[in-house]
Formats: sequence, structure tokens, C-alpha cells
Amino acid sequence: MVGRYCNYFKKKLAYNFKRHFWSPWKSGRYLKPFHFLMVAFRHKFFNYPYLGLIETTNVCNLNCPTCTTPRHLLGRMPKIMTTDEFRRIISQIKDYVHVVLLYDTNEPLTNPNIADMIRYCDKSNLFTSISTNAALFNKEKTDEILNAGLDEILLCMDGMSKESYEPFRLGAKFEEVRDNIRYFCEEKRKRHLARPYLELQFILTKLNQHEIPQIKEFAKELGVDRLRIKSLAIGDYAYSKEELKVLSEKFLPTTEEYKNKIIYDKKEDGTIAIRRQRGAPWQCKQAKTQVCVLADGRMSICCYDIAGRHIYGDLHAEQMKELLASKKYKQMKEMAVTGKYPLCDICGEY
Repeated sequence: MVGRYCNYFKKKLAYNFKRHFWSPWKSGRYLKPFHFLMVAFRHKFFNYPYLGLIETTNVCNLNCPTCTTPRHLLGRMPKIMTTDEFRRIISQIKDYVHVVLLYDTNEPLTNPNIADMIRYCDKSNLFTSISTNAALFNKEKTDEILNAGLDEILLCMDGMSKESYEPFRLGAKFEEVRDNIRYFCEEKRKRHLARPYLELQFILTKLNQHEIPQIKEFAKELGVDRLRIKSLAIGDYAYSKEELKVLSEKFLPTTEEYKNKIIYDKKEDGTIAIRRQRGAPWQCKQAKTQVCVLADGRMSICCYDIAGRHIYGDLHAEQMKELLASKKYKQMKEMAVTGKYPLCDICGEY
């Protein structure tokens, strides 16, 4: 048991060292590691967050059956953040966070200014990451992203065949996405770039659970830095019980080999529920470490607050320093950390 934890922390240390120190240093971005250390110090000793999640847009080009984005649009209007709006937000948060995720309920490539946003973050010594379904990648977009100074990209490839991929990623073509990802990785290698850190993500489903050897082979072929096999998350907060039952039957993995990658328990009536942690009192790591900025500039206490109901401020009208010091933020943060919101009861991170 001790050996397993030691190996885990060694891998974690190596993972973070490459992303936050070696890659930016090799790319000539010498101030980034110092910014990381400054933010880490403030997080450790002053309880500030270190990660900013910015919803650069709240739309997506796909209509995946287990995704909450189409449902959250029923409660919020579609919005694509402008470059000026984005810069104002970054100017507010850059002294408090180091890692900036330019995605949440969206496909970041649907924002035509995403490369400019990445470039602005890079000049501000922030570590930037995007997660993409890669369906919108082409040669021009690949060139833009590789030249923008992106630190990390999560490339989602949730199937190694047309039959396993397309029912899960509705609206995308398996062959096109596979070739887009291959081209992006080849271009990074040809240009001898230290960045971005390449993570290939594979959400484990009933349709692709037999394709683990193929995705491992594909990751090896691409030369990615990391292959991550993820648990399937079906948002309890966005679906009815009947919808959850249908979706779990269609997509929830059934193999015993990867049982630890299933975060749900099936009830006798066929519905599913999040598998809860037992023992020590649970605390939300996300609420402790991150700030969430919605596409309209409002600040939500939770990255799962897709409807924008738990708001404590607006960066277009208020100052970040004042918001983090406000009584409202501290109270809401404490509630989120200790799981006091109704949303916490159905959160996949619990």
C-alpha cells in the first residue's frame, strides 16, 4: 500500500514538474515557473485559489447524449466571450491564479478568438489549458494553437471505431477526429515544440470498453505525454431519473476489469446514483482551489453550476480582490467545501 502511494506521488510530481517547470523553461518562458511558485505560496499560506476556470463560450459544436451543455442553454443564453472581455477578466485574476482552464460547458474552439486568448495568458505568465473534441481542428486552427503558446491540450478520443465513437460524440466523424488529432501531434513533433503538454483522454463507456488496447497503441503512435482513461460522468443534475436509466443502460461500462472506473451504483429499479465516499468527512477540493468565471463575467462558486445559480460577483463590475475578501464569497465557499449545496449531493466529484 505504501509503495503504491509513493509511486502515485512520484508520478504526480513528475507530471507537474514537466508541465509547470521544464516545458515553459525550455520554451523560453522563464517567468512562468516563478509565477507558479508565487501563486502556490499564496494558496498554501493565504488560502487563495490557484486555478481559474474561464468559460470562453458556453456553446458546443456537438450534441453528446451524456453532456449537460445543451440542457444548460435552456437556462442561460448562448454567449461567446470577446477578446476585450477576456483581457479584462485575466487582468483581474492573474495575480491570484496560475492555471487557467479555457473550457467548462463548452468546446473552446467555437470561440474564433481562442488563439489570441491563449497568447494573452501566455504573455501574462499563466499556464493555459484547453480540452477539445478536436472535430473543429484543421491545418489553420492547428497552426494557430501551436503558435499561441498553449501549455496543455486535452484531446478527447472516446472510441477507436466508428461504432463506439459516433453514438457517444454525436455530430463528430470518427475518421476526421482521429486524423485531426494525429495531424496536431505530428505537427508539434515536427516543429520540435516543448509545449503544449499532450494528454489523450478516453472516456470509458460500454461501447468502447473492449478498445483499451487500441487506444493505448494509438497513444503510443502519437507520442503523447499522457493517456488518461476517464470515468463516465452522467450529470444527475441535468437529467430525469428515466433519462439516467436509459443513458446508464446504453453507456455505463459493464466489464469487471475496469470496475474502478465506474463511479455509479445501480439501484434495483435500474436507476443510478453516484458512489459516495465513506469514512472521513468529505471536502470539495474544487471549491478550495478554483474560481469559475462564466461567459458573461459572473463568478460562480462551483464548476458544476451550469445554470449559474450560485453567483457571488461579477468581474465586469467588481474587483477580484474585493470579491475574494467579501463575506458572501467566504460563506459560499465554506458551504461548497463542506458539501452544503443541493448540487453537492449529485456531484460526480463527491
